[in-house]
Amino acid sequence: MLSFLGRSYLYLRFRNTEKVQQELTRKYEGQFKNAGLVLLADILMALAVVTVVALIAAVLYLLVA
Repeated sequence: MLSFLGRSYLYLRFRNTEKVQQELTRKYEGQFKNAGLVLLADILMALAVVTVVALIAAVLYLLVA
């Protein structure tokens, strides 16, 4: 699953097999699984930030209203 996610992400981002291989070797230790894992972690971190901001906004709204 992570390998598929990483492969899809890199090919959608770079669209050139040579650039994908360069990025894969340089940044993800040559494994699509690592690229998928990094992408999943980035998505979860973004969701965590959105959740915290929404929680802070709700608390502020309840305190002011």
